[in-house]
Amino acid sequence: MSNSFTYQVLRDTTEKAFIKLTANFDGSGQENNAYRIQANTLYGALDANNQLLYTSASLSNTAKPYYGLSIARIGYNIASQQKGYVEIYWTNGANTAQSTPIFNMDLCGKYSEDEGLVTITNNANNATGDIGVSTFGLTANCAYTLFLELRKDNAYYQRGQFNDPAAFNYKPYGVTP
Repeated sequence: MSNSFTYQVLRDTTEKAFIKLTANFDGSGQENNAYRIQANTLYGALDANNQLLYTSASLSNTAKPYYGLSIARIGYNIASQQKGYVEIYWTNGANTAQSTPIFNMDLCGKYSEDEGLVTITNNANNATGDIGVSTFGLTANCAYTLFLELRKDNAYYQRGQFNDPAAFNYKPYGVTP
């Protein structure tokens, strides 16, 4: 058996995405995947001309160099026998050696706005918005499961702002007493 990895989008709306990542290790090596979550593949991603990316309406199908994602929640379970840990990071374009760490995880836990903590915004220089995963010290029979809730910035994702700007930006018209 070799190391195995899964990526599952549990929910992907105009405002948020909820993603599950898993890995099982056989002892043959660590994970270092700079593009575990690709920001431009999420629902509503816009191209360089502010059209939906990878659709017939897109004029260029050229992705933007940056997508505004922030992390609202992280839930994790790392079965590492206390021998290693998992790190997620903002990917810095092609130079993954200069990527910016977001969170280091061991055992199990959570990080959430509901607990009074802040949303983790992308503070990396030249980062694309993609999220990478690296593991350190995980041996055979180690595994992890990560749940990430990502908040989308509507400057980079379609929420309806280009279809009907008046309805999107202003309160509904109506008579108030």
